[in-house]
Amino acid sequence: VTVPISDPALVDIARDKLSTSRHFADFGIPAPITRPLEEVLAQGWEGAWPVIVKPRGGSASRSISRACSPDELPRGWNEPMVVQTLLTGREYTINLYFDAAGIMRCAVPHERLQVRAGEVEKGITRRIESLRPIIERLPRALKGARGALCVQAIVDDSGQAALFEINARFGGGYPLAHHAGAEFALWLLESRLGRPSTAHDCWRADVTILRYDAAVFLD
Repeated sequence: VTVPISDPALVDIARDKLSTSRHFADFGIPAPITRPLEEVLAQGWEGAWPVIVKPRGGSASRSISRACSPDELPRGWNEPMVVQTLLTGREYTINLYFDAAGIMRCAVPHERLQVRAGEVEKGITRRIESLRPIIERLPRALKGARGALCVQAIVDDSGQAALFEINARFGGGYPLAHHAGAEFALWLLESRLGRPSTAHDCWRADVTILRYDAAVFLD
């Protein structure tokens, strides 16, 4: 079995929201101010209110809350929490493919039109000019990346973009990128079998995914 996974150091950064924010800043990538909750409770918050509070190692939008003042900050959590600038605007996932040599071969942003429990229910692939400078910095910032990854971005009403999360894995919205022509799964199989790579960045914009639930009953 071949597991196409990024280097441990990058996976550790992706699993830690505080490390992720600091890592983006180190590479000149806009990111929300992020501080440990206990530090904010002790020293105060230098940014604007409201803020987002989330687990430092959380996923699937678990235990996320909003605080409009210091009095609303949570206390007594049994896991490390962070306080983060509340970003507003349109949310995007940028699906990324890195080959076996660590070269980024494809980047597909899709707008998350509707989300449930952290997973996209409605989305559309977009070519967003304000995301281009950030995407161009990702190969250096994601040193050690292999296979499929995704990052989360917010673009505000003025067109300013910021990244706030790395997922060192296939994102839940990957089928949308695949349908738009970015066939990461095929490219991974080509690499494993030693076949010529067909990886490219010529995916189709304005491709939409609509998901729904269905109940099936059997007697």
